[in-house]
Order: sequence, then structure tokens, then C-alpha cells
Amino acid sequence: MPLSTSMWLRKSKTCGGRTEGASFFVVDHGRLDDMETDDEDAAEKPPKLSQAQEEVEFLRRYALAGAFSARGPVEIDGVTFDFTYDLDKTLWRPDCPLGLYGAPTIRFAPRIAFPWTPPEILEVWRAAGEVVEAPAGSTVRIAVVRSVPINPTYGDLDLEEHRERKLVYLWVVRPGHDLRVADPPMMLLAKTATVAHIELEDYSHAFNGLVTRLERLLATEDLEDTFHGPASDWPPIPLELSPTHRRALLALHKAFVEVDEHAYAAFGYLMGRAEAEAQLLPQALREHQAAQHRAKGGRRKSELSRLETEPLRAAAKRVIREDSQTSLTACARAVGGLFATDPDWKMSTETKWISDSIKELFEQREIGGKLEYRPRPEWTA
Repeated sequence: MPLSTSMWLRKSKTCGGRTEGASFFVVDHGRLDDMETDDEDAAEKPPKLSQAQEEVEFLRRYALAGAFSARGPVEIDGVTFDFTYDLDKTLWRPDCPLGLYGAPTIRFAPRIAFPWTPPEILEVWRAAGEVVEAPAGSTVRIAVVRSVPINPTYGDLDLEEHRERKLVYLWVVRPGHDLRVADPPMMLLAKTATVAHIELEDYSHAFNGLVTRLERLLATEDLEDTFHGPASDWPPIPLELSPTHRRALLALHKAFVEVDEHAYAAFGYLMGRAEAEAQLLPQALREHQAAQHRAKGGRRKSELSRLETEPLRAAAKRVIREDSQTSLTACARAVGGLFATDPDWKMSTETKWISDSIKELFEQREIGGKLEYRPRPEWTA
């Protein structure tokens, strides 16, 4: 699709939001005619539609894209879509609108055959299970909506919208009041569930979700239109907006206004970084401060402990001066005997504990084929 057409489709509005046009097949026949193809490719090329047929196709796609968010029933080519239900449709939306066809449709959409459903889609669906026919005069309704948890990559640290999806079970009421249940249920994801959209390889909705998240922080609805308007109409920047979100806003402005693909990439990176900062930075800062307090407390405790055990090392030096070949254990035992009768000594006189306190006065030497602790030379002089 030419870039101008793609941008125009994405700027189109359905129920006050961006059209979810990138998730369904849109064929630009004019572009196909401009491409050089061999005979085999030419034989597989779809027949060229007239201008009137292209307008009908586009209007149907446009209506289907907005049917789920509509406030009441919508009739499209003789089929009525009644998605009336107690559900926040500003947050929850189908990954691919019902009746439109793309990669997510083949894997996840309810297998409902509408008059316009492509034969190649029906072929794949029939191999996977039952397909419910919905001819003109049929009505598609919501039977029930159930919330289903998603096991996120980072558990409770992930944003709430990354931890839940909804399954919409649909009824198809055909002419003559013939009721059929469509399978599988239609999956709804939060509009800002970026991780889920990426896992489904639905990068258009993943990008739109990031833009929506930034729009919420700015309390505005359409940054793209805003950026193409006068600067006086731009929303004020909240004081609490993080520096990373501010840089993301600048990158998005350059991406929208200059159609800069590198700016799009930078925007995605910055939004991911901002999310990580919001989720993990406070905890990391608390842990860093706690570690500093623990280290400071440990140093203070070590300093206090050294001060309290200094009399042991002073006594050990006297023992060493009297016997320059004494072992660590013998020295510790002698020091313990000196303090055992001291009524003012409140600490331990156990040989092992005293050894740990005076070990710095000794060094290891090989004596009789084995290593033993003997006094350092500086303490024997």
C-alpha cells in the first residue's frame, strides 16, 4: 500500500479513536498494477475492482472496524452486529475486528462465514473445525464475556493490562431464528496491552497502544492530529511527566511530522524504558538505600567489634613476645586463660572465638610438611 494511503487509513476515525486498519487485509490494486510480475504472478493477481467496487469494499471495512465500539446494532451488507454489552469498550477491543481478515483472524477469530468472507479463509477454517454460516438477515450477538488471566513474563511486576484478557462468546441468529454458537470465542485485549499485541505479532496495535498510554498521561485523545496542528493547540506537559516520557514525546512528534522510521523506533524504546522505570525504579531505589544502610550498619558493627576485642590482641602480642614460635591455638588458649579470671571482661573466652579475633597477628608457614599458623615477624621482635 502506498505510504499516503496507509497514513490516511490510520488517521481515519472510528468512534473517536484511530482506525484499527493495519490488522486486516487492504489491497491497493493500483499499486499491484504498477509492479513488474512474471506470467505466473500475473495469473495469481486478483481481478481488478472498479472504483465503485473499491468504495464498497472500503466502506464495509470501515463499518466493520467500528462495529464493536458502536453504541447500538450496526447492519453491514445485510448482517446485523449487535455488540451491546456492559463492557468498557474504550479499554477492551478485539485483536482483529470481526468480519475483517488478517493473520490474527486465522488463528483466533470466531469461525463465522459472512457473505464477504474470502474463500481462502473458509478453507483454512473448515480444516480447523465447524464454520457457522451467517448469510444476509443474520444477527451476531454477545452471549457472555469472561475474564481470563494471562501469565505475564514478570508476574505481578507487569502492568495490570498485561495480566488479563477477555473472551467473548458469540451467538449467530440466522433467518428463521436458527441459533448457533460461534467457536472459538472472540478475544479482547486491553488497548494498551502492548506485550500481548507483540506476542501476537500485531505491531500496529502494539504501537497504537503505546501512543494511547502517552495520550492518557497528557490527558489528550489524538496526538497525531495535535502534532499536525498549531503548537498553541498542543496539550500542556504535566509537571509530573517523567524525563523519559518527555523524550518519548519528542521522538513521537518527529515520527509523526517527519515520518521518520528511526524516531518511531526510538519512541518504542523510550516508552519501554519509561514503563520499566515506573515499575522497577522505586523498588530498585529502595533496595539500593537498604543496601547502603546495611553496609553502613555492618561497618559500624565491625568498628565497634574491633574496638571491643582490641584487649585480646594486646594480650596476644605479649604472649608472642614471650614465645615467638607459639601457634595460633596455643596463643588463643593462653589469652583466654588471662581473661577468664578478669571480672570486668564480659565477652567470650572460648579458644575458637579468640582465635578469630587475633588471627591477623599470625601467618601460615610450612612446618613438618604441613601448614600451621605462626606469629608474624613484626610481632616477635
